[in-house]
Amino acid sequence: MKKQTNKDKGLFLGADGCRNGWIAAVLDHGTLRLERYDSVSSLTETYPGFDAFLIDMAIGLRDSDDQIRPDDAARKLLGKRASTIFSIPCRKAVYADDEASQKEANIKAFGKSLAKQTMMIIPKIRELDEFLNAHTEYKNRILESHPELDFGRLNGEILISHKKKPDGIAEREQILKHWLPGIPMPDWKSNAQDLNCNIDDLLDAVCLAVTGKLMNQGYCETIPEHPQKDACGLYMRLTVPQKGIMKRMALNKVAVVTGGAHGIGKCIADSFRSQGVNVYVIDKAEGDHFVGDISEKAVLEDFAKHVIEKEGWIDILVNNALPLMKGIDECSYEEFQYALSVGVTAPFYLAKLFAPYFRTGASIVNISSSRDRMSQPQTESYTAAKGGIAALTHALAVSFAGKVRVNSISPGWIDTTGTEYEGPDALQQLSGRVGKPQDIADMVLYLCSEKAGFISGENICIDGGMTKLMIYHGDHGWSYDPE
Repeated sequence: MKKQTNKDKGLFLGADGCRNGWIAAVLDHGTLRLERYDSVSSLTETYPGFDAFLIDMAIGLRDSDDQIRPDDAARKLLGKRASTIFSIPCRKAVYADDEASQKEANIKAFGKSLAKQTMMIIPKIRELDEFLNAHTEYKNRILESHPELDFGRLNGEILISHKKKPDGIAEREQILKHWLPGIPMPDWKSNAQDLNCNIDDLLDAVCLAVTGKLMNQGYCETIPEHPQKDACGLYMRLTVPQKGIMKRMALNKVAVVTGGAHGIGKCIADSFRSQGVNVYVIDKAEGDHFVGDISEKAVLEDFAKHVIEKEGWIDILVNNALPLMKGIDECSYEEFQYALSVGVTAPFYLAKLFAPYFRTGASIVNISSSRDRMSQPQTESYTAAKGGIAALTHALAVSFAGKVRVNSISPGWIDTTGTEYEGPDALQQLSGRVGKPQDIADMVLYLCSEKAGFISGENICIDGGMTKLMIYHGDHGWSYDPE
């Protein structure tokens, strides 16, 4: 397989002002660090090669009232939280020597004085403006954003809870968890103490880093859409997640299908693709997919790493790979173990490997068999594996409760060759026909949809009713004649 670079990977910085410095959230190729810096300059010296850098501080300063900054538009979007956006002083006020001169300059430019909160951030506005004008390589690369608006977009609606209160902190942490699957959340209280800042400074910085990552993926927009430049050539704009990004990203689902090169597995994979799902297949057969034997631990680990490096999360896992079928007369110890490795161990281990990366609403579907409840002679390895995955299903459903729904399907006779069966072969099913791969794929799609949101830990037998027909010797022209 060719190794492809994941656009989700990279170095993304989010910076929020704090007492006597800056708090930086560093998303570094899938890891998160929280750090403190005395200046923006020292932060860029540490991380000069960032892929995105968003900061909660004004960039671009007006000289007169006829110039447009994004502040008024952002306040309208924030509604009841509009007060979180402070009025930004004019350039002369930022560079005035004392408070009286600052207020006087702002009154002259805009006809109004400066609020206390605005006065408090003037030193940081000036620091950032001086830095950007002195280091032109970062001009219009370090971008202004606003965490409350970012959180609102990431949440689907503006947050009403206060970010300094416990319920507000918990709500914002939950949003960050959703957008950073697989990355453990830091101990906010402990980090705030160590870095001499407030918890909300940390939350805001991480939110900005997440927005930077989304910008790198092409999921951000600017307010206004066509920004003006200030006298120094700095764009006066906010970079924020796109409106409706929650819905858009929810549609950008990722599915994994084992044994997806042929038969039922291919039908499942193709059905997901037809819905716009990004599908990753692993199969022993050669082809345009990840080629490997899922009985091998290293192969499973490489495959899971491959998926996460490319996507960053997973929404659907379908364990479909076919175990070996041999009976007690011919099946060796090694062959029986192999069947269990493919049919039970691999589904368990993939669920374990992907566990930190399942997004909210994720689903696992295990493909068992009607042989989990009935048998023909000499089928022990296959039957044991299918019985095992059916039992594994309800165990995983309990362990993943509240995070991932887990169900299994037990197909009966499913023809994968396109043969049309008539007579007894068809009529022994109550439905009057042999099953098709699409019969299974349709149920997989349903179980992975919101319509099945109340179904978990269940096994659904799809066999045309064959296992429900009770037949005794002499019924329907059938006779029992054991050898």
